[in-house]
Amino acid sequence: MASSSSATPARILAAAEALFADNGYANITLRQITAHAGVNLAAVNYHFFDKETLYRELLTQRLRQINHQRAVLLEAAEARAPDGLAPLDEIMDALARPAFLPEGAFTPASARLLGRVLLEQATLTEGLLQQEFQPMMTRIGQALRRHQPGLPPADFLWRFSFIVGALHHSLATLPNMHALTQGICRDNDANAALGSFTKFAIAAMR
Repeated sequence: MASSSSATPARILAAAEALFADNGYANITLRQITAHAGVNLAAVNYHFFDKETLYRELLTQRLRQINHQRAVLLEAAEARAPDGLAPLDEIMDALARPAFLPEGAFTPASARLLGRVLLEQATLTEGLLQQEFQPMMTRIGQALRRHQPGLPPADFLWRFSFIVGALHHSLATLPNMHALTQGICRDNDANAALGSFTKFAIAAMR
């Protein structure tokens, strides 16, 4: 059983994540977070100092969790390949599966939050994203580049940028797909989203 000293910050992070994911950073106050978490303001100040520090700690943890899952999937795909060249569909799966079908502490709320953060690209998170997000994207980009060695660098980077952007947009809109598609797609249908995204991404890179 987790001690109260570790349970309290975890509860605060979970509450903040749910609120930030659905409303954005600017629209949420510390008092709303404390009410949602069932703690007092002093607890947030003690563990995280202020809202910005709390937000950055939350994003750091979630980015590291999803990047770890991506690395595990990509390394396994490369290990299975005789020449170390992971199949294109498995690279795309490593990119997208941890986002659409999260495991452990990285939850659907985590995916929605990252989708929002990566689309908004706020100054507040710019350095953090560069530090925590970019290395894994570079690693995946290198794996993809082996499938298109003759493609001009600018063309390859544009395609990869479109793929990553589509993933982030999909995460941000996943909870509202029923309304956005006039009932054709279901809200939060992560399996359908993963399958459709993977097909799209493979076609974009060929």
